[in-house]
Amino acid sequence: MKKHDDYVSGPHSYWIHFWCGLFFGAGIGAWIGRGFFDGGWRVVATSIVLALMVACSCGRRGDRAWFWIIENMDWNW
Repeated sequence: MKKHDDYVSGPHSYWIHFWCGLFFGAGIGAWIGRGFFDGGWRVVATSIVLALMVACSCGRRGDRAWFWIIENMDWNW
């Protein structure tokens, strides 16, 4: 079994990180969009753009992106 065939670091990890980042980014994007705009298409557009940005970065960077998000988010809302 080669290293890239390992279950933990296998080829599926990109898509797992991507989909988790997509849902997380959509939630954060909706929250930020509702803070800036009253509602409507601007909130949806903000949510979509942020979801794609977070999904692509999490898919590409993997665990490093999630560690950065956890360490740098202000959890004292």
